[in-house]
Order: sequence, then C-alpha cells, then structure tokens
Amino acid sequence: MIFTLLAVGVISGAVAAYISERKGRSHIEGFLLGFMFGLIGVLIALILARKDND
Repeated sequence: MIFTLLAVGVISGAVAAYISERKGRSHIEGFLLGFMFGLIGVLIALILARKDND
C-alpha cells in the first residue's frame, strides 16, 4: 500500500515537473506540487501562468 502511494506521488510529481518546466517555472516547484497533492497538484501546475524571464 505504501509503495503504491509513493509510486503515484513520484509519477504525478514527474508529470507536474514536466509541465512546470515547459511553462518556464522551476521543475522542483512542479515536482513538489505533484508529489504532495497528486492529481490536484498536476492540475495546479496546468493552471499556473507562464513565468516571464524579463
């Protein structure tokens, strides 16, 4: 049970990290969102605006 939850956290963290990096944000920020909040974290990463590097 614990290993399943850990695997789901790592997978959703990886997806959120990928999304965050494509939007110009930190991949660590995205990973933490996905790992801590699961599918909700992935949705948050999708909703967050692009980060301007001005």
